[in-house]
Amino acid sequence: MTPEERLKRTQEQIEFAAADTVCFFAPYPAALTKLQREKWQPVIDRINAAGCDFQVSSGFAVHPLSDGTKDFLTRKLDALSDEAFDAFCSVSGGCRSVILALCVLDGVLSADQAFDLAVLEETYQNQFWTADEEAMAARENRKQAVIRAAEKLKG
Repeated sequence: MTPEERLKRTQEQIEFAAADTVCFFAPYPAALTKLQREKWQPVIDRINAAGCDFQVSSGFAVHPLSDGTKDFLTRKLDALSDEAFDAFCSVSGGCRSVILALCVLDGVLSADQAFDLAVLEETYQNQFWTADEEAMAARENRKQAVIRAAEKLKG
C-alpha cells in the first residue's frame, strides 16, 4: 500500500468513527436504551479514558470528532502494519464501529464480544419480531468475517 493510499484509508476510518454505531443510542423503547447504556457506555468510557472524547447521541446527530480524538486514532492506526491495518478496517467495517475494533485490537474485547455489541439492537428486536432466516445467515457470515479479520489483527 502506498503512503498516499494508507493516509486516505486512515482518514476514511476517522470519518467512519464520527458515526460509530455504539455512539447512537435508541431514543426508545426505554428497555433498549437502558441495554445500550449498560453495554455500550463502558466501551465508550474506556476509549475516552485512553484519550478520546466520543459523544453519545440519542438521535441522528453526528458529533464531529475533536482534534485530540483524530490524533489518537491516527497514532493508533499508523502504528499498525499494512496487514494489521487491513484487518482493523475489516473488523471496524464488520462491526460498524471503530471503537469496537480498537477494543479488539487492545485485547479488551474478543471478536465475538465486539460483534455481539455491534448487533445489540438487532438481537434486541429479534426478541419481539420474527427473525428472517436470510438476515440471520447474513449476520452470521458478517460475524465470521469479523472473527477471521480479528485473528489477522492480533497476529
